[in-house]
Amino acid sequence: MKKLSWLFLGLSLFSSASMATSQDSIRFGVEASFAPFEYKKPDGSLTGFEIDLGNALCKEMHKKCVWVQSNFDGLIPSLNVNKIDAVFSALGVTDKRRKQVTFTNAVWTGYSSMLSRTQAHLKPTAESLQGKVVGVQQGTMQEHYVRERFAKHGVEVRTYQDQDQVYADLVNGRIDASFQDMIQAQFTFIEAGKNRGFSNQQVSDVLLPADSAIAVKKSNTKLAAQLNQALQALHDNGTYDRIQSHYFGDLKLYHK
Repeated sequence: MKKLSWLFLGLSLFSSASMATSQDSIRFGVEASFAPFEYKKPDGSLTGFEIDLGNALCKEMHKKCVWVQSNFDGLIPSLNVNKIDAVFSALGVTDKRRKQVTFTNAVWTGYSSMLSRTQAHLKPTAESLQGKVVGVQQGTMQEHYVRERFAKHGVEVRTYQDQDQVYADLVNGRIDASFQDMIQAQFTFIEAGKNRGFSNQQVSDVLLPADSAIAVKKSNTKLAAQLNQALQALHDNGTYDRIQSHYFGDLKLYHK
């Protein structure tokens, strides 16, 4: 009996230590191929606007940041089976996702867009894209949008695991157009990628809300409230503006 008692005590202490570690950290799920929001440096370390902002949030909350990488379409499933505590990965606040998760206040705001070669004179309409091939990252709100709006009108929808693969096929002519976040497309594809022969057309639709936020498990309203409080503190003390300026210059991503 004494041996069993010690065993149970040890297991109890181990369980308590594990809970303490969990309470002292936040595991952010991220898909790190979406510069300048989240991406990898040559040495493999993570960087980007949301990475820096997430680390600042953890510092404000006196918690350790743990970044857990995943395919984008696996982020919410990972959240709902407790593999991560929150999703911080340019996640648009859609009605469909609101049924699955609890969102924080908006972290940043930006429209979606369609990229295509300027000389092709394509427009983001079913009529213009009929018979064309459109590329999107799998699991994104843009994928849901093009399937709902274009797939039944003779537009082929091709999905990819990450945004870099979408851009590669767009440049190589394997797809005619792509849909994604407009800011990311402008900074990464057109400017940094020097793809000046492409147009980046803004797309507005009820299926493409402009706000992005952090998602937590549906029942975890406590963590959502803590993140909101920390986010407000970063706005108040100037940390948000400093990080925003570092990645986007004079462009303002946050609108009250």
